[in-house]
Amino acid sequence: MRNGEPVRYRARVAYLGTFFRGWQVQKNADRTVQAVLEAALFRVEGGPVRAVAAGRTDTGVHADGQVVHFDLSGARDPGSLVPAINASLPWDLRVLRVDRATPDFHARRDAAWKDYLYRWNREPVVPPTLALFTAPLSPRADASRMRAAAEGLAGERDFGVFGVRSSGQGGSTVRRLHFVRISERGGELRALFRGDAFLRGMVRSMCGVLADVSRGRVPPGRVDELLRTGDRRLLSQKAPAHGLTLLRVSYRDGS
Repeated sequence: MRNGEPVRYRARVAYLGTFFRGWQVQKNADRTVQAVLEAALFRVEGGPVRAVAAGRTDTGVHADGQVVHFDLSGARDPGSLVPAINASLPWDLRVLRVDRATPDFHARRDAAWKDYLYRWNREPVVPPTLALFTAPLSPRADASRMRAAAEGLAGERDFGVFGVRSSGQGGSTVRRLHFVRISERGGELRALFRGDAFLRGMVRSMCGVLADVSRGRVPPGRVDELLRTGDRRLLSQKAPAHGLTLLRVSYRDGS
């Protein structure tokens, strides 16, 4: 390990989530994004390095703009760190950019908002090049129905009904969604979520309900009913992980 005071760096990271067991290091799963990235950082540093992400994506979820911070001993040229780290990474994980950060910068706590994008494909046959990134949906799925249902999601409220429950889980389940925008691009139907923070599984759970609304399986008022009652029996099946991508994390300094 090099000598010198620890220096904090901030990196933008992209990955294909298909072959990873989520972000977080797990005892029974070697191939997580964090574990693979930390192994590459170990080779650069010559010792253990902890990588902290803006958000912990689940198994199968992709990222175009995940943000990570880590500390290295001594100052390095951020530009040279990009190829040095990528040289030890597999093809489905890449560091896109590295910048020096202030010593107190924290990728998760300092985030102002995050953008998540969910993509469905309504084509009768989904091309293989899209199959890893879009979830199949009936060609009859109606974007206007989905859009009307999504209007009830924006704002600051208790989203606990959409989050994954875990033993010993504590803390508030109140979150603020800036907006949910539904759009169409050819055969694709897309939902863009911007929020200050998200509960685990929250976006995929909401997308499951929105998909069922769009194809008429549940009434348009189901979203409002779930938020009002908190009745998890009214939830739809969670949308597949591979349709979800963490697009961007924004910070208070505008970056």
